[in-house]
Amino acid sequence: MSGRLSRRPLRARRARVRAVLALLAVTALLHGCEGSSGQSGSAFVFLSIDGFSLSAGTLTASVNSSIDTGTSTQVCVTLRNNLKNPTVTGTNALDNVIIESYTVTLTALSGGGLPGPFTFGTAVIVPAGTTSATSPVLTGNTAIFPVILVPSSAKLDPRVRPPTPLPFNATAEVTFRGRDGRGNSVETEGAITVVFLTGGEDSEANCAGTTPEPPPPEPEPPA
Repeated sequence: MSGRLSRRPLRARRARVRAVLALLAVTALLHGCEGSSGQSGSAFVFLSIDGFSLSAGTLTASVNSSIDTGTSTQVCVTLRNNLKNPTVTGTNALDNVIIESYTVTLTALSGGGLPGPFTFGTAVIVPAGTTSATSPVLTGNTAIFPVILVPSSAKLDPRVRPPTPLPFNATAEVTFRGRDGRGNSVETEGAITVVFLTGGEDSEANCAGTTPEPPPPEPEPPA
């Protein structure tokens, strides 16, 4: 009888441990599915990423990158300018953020090295937005523009070409860095899946009619 009683608390403890582990697993899965992750800097505002898309208004979790094309694989990104202090009811031009560069780091889901990281210089304004007399909600505080995930030169790298088995999935982590009108640094990052393949086409990003940007520059050499 005592043996049965001693086993019951042990079973209960094991059940509680399994429940805690399951909760941690679900939490990790939800965190991994987020469209953007983290923001930092010393400005009065911070940036967040609404998501990546191939056309305005339609978010996507992955893009195709064909090694058969001689073009760079691109995607549209939507950045949002947010006030750190929720009690502030207005913004000014000093809260505008200029994105000066972004860095793309590719990581194969199966492990192993990939080309990069790649840093691109840019000049995109993410406006601070405005509020109205009837609503404190910010509007006009987003910018949508194209970013390069895989430069055309990276498609010649032997690590993404046969005999490497294709297709394979990789994570593209994109870190955006900029400054507000006061010179304070602002940074945020997000991630999207890139499917390297052959015998197909790149996913086509159409960011037409979005935030103007200079022509995509060539990537800077890694530091």
